[in-house]
Amino acid sequence: MASVTACPVVGTTNDVLPPNHPAVDLEKDGQTCPVVGATTDHHHNLLKHPNVPIDQSSTGATACPALKSVVQQPKSQQMDDEVCPVIGPATTVLPPDHPSTADAADGAVCPITKATIGHHKNKLHGHPSVQGAEAGAVCPVAGVKI
Repeated sequence: MASVTACPVVGTTNDVLPPNHPAVDLEKDGQTCPVVGATTDHHHNLLKHPNVPIDQSSTGATACPALKSVVQQPKSQQMDDEVCPVIGPATTVLPPDHPSTADAADGAVCPITKATIGHHKNKLHGHPSVQGAEAGAVCPVAGVKI
């Protein structure tokens, strides 16, 4: 993977769409992903996955041998990455401004990513407090300036 930055919403450093992702023109602004609700406005860095046969019984990105090795890399270990079957490697730490999901019902849906709470219960963690951090401080999870 080339030098990519972490997504500020879901914390993925993956820049390749899954092989079964619906076709979308990544150069055209204003389109919304039917899978996670992201817009193409700030996703021009994404690439289409090379064509590979997809085993319909697979668990999506978790079955990809390349992604399994990515989460073992030092940067992924620092960010506490796991492989999400939809978006690939992503941090298990929620963004600092993410609302609490502690009292949300299992069927509740994240308004930003369309992820269901039940699917992510006990898999995601709250972000360490960055309250009072000075301008230019570095995020303890993503390693980027706050």
